Amino acid sequence: MNVNDFVILPGSNSGTSVRLKTKTVKELQLEKAQLETENREMEKRLQQLQSNMSREKEERRKLGAYHWKSGQAGPRTPQARVLAQNNENRKKV
Repeated sequence: MNVNDFVILPGSNSGTSVRLKTKTVKELQLEKAQLETENREMEKRLQQLQSNMSREKEERRKLGAYHWKSGQAGPRTPQARVLAQNNENRKKV
């Protein structure tokens, strides 16, 4: 009997252990290794995403997209021109 064949389950009484099949232990070890690898890859992707987001944020800040520039009129639509002309005509009358 090998000591590695036994695992103490969390939440169980002190000293209580369960014997696992050798195949199951190997599968668990393999699964653990795969999860650790996936975890490292996800951490790398997260860091890359964070750096991209901070770079884009700086670019937007440099372009001045964070401040509303009041008093700057854009090109008028035809409907807006008609309304402006109507308002001017009313003032004249």
